[in-house]
Amino acid sequence: MFVAPPVLRRQRLRSIKKGHDTRSEVSNVGAPEIDERLVKDFTDDDGVDIVVAKFLKGLQQCGLRPLSDPRFESTMTKIRSFANTEDATTIPETMNLEDFRRALTSNMVFIQQTLSGNLIIPEWKQFTDIITEIFDACKDDTDGTVHEMSPGSTKSAKAPEDKFAISICTVDGQRFSLGDYCSKGVSDQNNFPLMDLTRVLLYTIACTEKSVEYVHKYIGKEPSGSEGEALTLKDGKPHNPLMLTGGLAVSSLIKPALCFSERFEYFYKTVQAFTGKSEYVGFNNSLALSLKDNSNRLYAIGHYLRENNCFSKDTKYEDLEKTMELFIHYSAIEMTCDAASVMAATLASGGLCPLTGEKVVYPEAVRNCLSMMNCCGVNDYSGEFMFEVGLPAKSNVSGALIVVIPNVLGMCIYSPRLDRSKNSVRGVKFCKMFTDRFVFHQFDPTDRSSNKIDPRRKDFTETRDQQSLILLFAAYNGNMTTLYRYLKEGINFGYPDYDGRTALHLAVCGSQLDVVKFLVEKCHVDVNPVDRWENTPLDDAHKYNNTHIIHFLQRKGAQKGKTIMGNCTDTLPH
Repeated sequence: MFVAPPVLRRQRLRSIKKGHDTRSEVSNVGAPEIDERLVKDFTDDDGVDIVVAKFLKGLQQCGLRPLSDPRFESTMTKIRSFANTEDATTIPETMNLEDFRRALTSNMVFIQQTLSGNLIIPEWKQFTDIITEIFDACKDDTDGTVHEMSPGSTKSAKAPEDKFAISICTVDGQRFSLGDYCSKGVSDQNNFPLMDLTRVLLYTIACTEKSVEYVHKYIGKEPSGSEGEALTLKDGKPHNPLMLTGGLAVSSLIKPALCFSERFEYFYKTVQAFTGKSEYVGFNNSLALSLKDNSNRLYAIGHYLRENNCFSKDTKYEDLEKTMELFIHYSAIEMTCDAASVMAATLASGGLCPLTGEKVVYPEAVRNCLSMMNCCGVNDYSGEFMFEVGLPAKSNVSGALIVVIPNVLGMCIYSPRLDRSKNSVRGVKFCKMFTDRFVFHQFDPTDRSSNKIDPRRKDFTETRDQQSLILLFAAYNGNMTTLYRYLKEGINFGYPDYDGRTALHLAVCGSQLDVVKFLVEKCHVDVNPVDRWENTPLDDAHKYNNTHIIHFLQRKGAQKGKTIMGNCTDTLPH
C-alpha cells in the first residue's frame, strides 16, 4: 500500500501547520496522500479520469457502505454534484482528478486508512467468507420453538419461525450481513422488537445520566440463576439490571421529571443514536397494545418492587403507573438485524457510535453493562454460554442475540426459534462455531491457539511519523473515532511534528472544542506546547478568535508563547 515518505508529508502539511484555517488548503494538503493509490487502482483505461464505480467498489470490498454510511454523506453529495444532471441522486461515471480530490476532502484521512488496510479487520473478504460458512452451517438447524412475545395475544405478536439473519459491524464501521437482515426496514417481517434488549440500553443510559453508584443503590450486580422474568430479589433489590425486575427499576430512574411523551421520545432518540441514525428504528403499536392488554405479570412485579422499596423515594404511585406503561412502549420499539449490529458495535466502541462518532453513553457505563452481559445476559444459560463462547451477549424473546467483542466488533444474530432458556437456537450455535474458528473467546491463549484465526490487524505497524500525520488530521477535522482508537492503543497525543505543532494546535485551528477538551481532559496533553514560531495553542485560539476555546484553555492554565519564552529567557544564566 502507498504511504508517502516523511519529506513529502511535511511539505503537504506545511500550510496547515502554520495555522492557515481554510478548507481549500486542507484539501490541497490532504489530497496528495491518496492520489497515487487512486491513479493506480481507480482510473479509466486511459489512466486519466477516476472511475467512481471502481472507487466505491474498493471501499465496499474493505467492508464499508459509502452510499449509506453517514460518514460519507458529504463526500457522496460532492461527488453527485459533478454528475451534470438535475437529478441530485445520480452518481457520475468518471471525474477528473482535481474534482475527485476536492470531493474527498472531508474524509481524506479515513479513506487513506481504509485503502491502506488500516482498519480493525484488514482482510475483510477472508473474514466474511468464514462468517458465510458458519451461517450456512447453522441455516438448516430447525430445533426450538417460537415464543409468543405477548402470551394470550394475537398471531401478530409471534415472530415468523423461518427467519434467520446475521449482521456484523466493527468499531471502524465495516459492515456485513446475510439472510433476513432487512437493511432500511423495507419489509416489516424482518424487523423485531427490542423486548429484553431494552434493559441493556436502559442500564447504560441510567449509568451515564446518574452514576454507577446511584443506579446500584436500587439494583444488584449478581446473576440470579433463574429466567429473566423471575420474581426474585436479593438483599431487597433486583439481582441485576438485565432481569425484568431490574429493567423496570432502572427505567424509573431515567428522566423521571419529564412527561410520558418526552421520556419516550428521549429514549427513542437515544436508541437511534446507538444505531447511527441511519438504520431503521421504528415502533410496533400493535405489539405495544397487546403487551399492555397482557401485562398482569409486569404490573404485579412493579407493585412488588414498590412494596419492597426498590424504587427511588421520588417515584410516586402515579409515576409508577407511567413507568410500567413506558417500559411496555420501550419494549415495542423495533429495529432490523443491521441496526442491532450497529448498536452492539457502539457498545464495543465504549459508547462511541462507529458510524457517526457520537458519544452516546459513557465508557464506564458500557464497561459495567458488558460485565452484566457476561454473567447474566442469556438468562439461565449465561454460565454455560460464558464457558463455551466467552463473550458478552444479550438475548430477547423475539429471537435476537447481540454479541459484543470489545474494541473489535458487535454483531446480531436473529432467528426466532428459541431453546428452553429462551435464547435463539441458531444464535447460540453460531456463536459457538464463531469462537471455535476465531481467537475471540476472552480467555483464548492467543500465542498458543494456532488452530484459530485472529482476523485483527497483526502485521500493520505505523511509524511515529505516520501516527503523527493521522493524528493531526483527525484532531483538525474532529474525527473522534480515530482519536478514541489511538487513546486505547496508548498513542502519545503530545508528540509534535517537525515544526513542533501538536494535535492540540491543530484542534484549535480547526475550532474543534470537543477535541480540545478530549486532548486536555482525557489524554492529559501539555496545554502549553510551543512550536517553531513560538506559538502555543492559546496563541492560535486568539488568532482565530475562538472565544470558547480561549476560556477553556485559560481555565486549564494555558499561556501565550511569548510569555513562556520570556520566562525561559529570564531564567537563563548570564
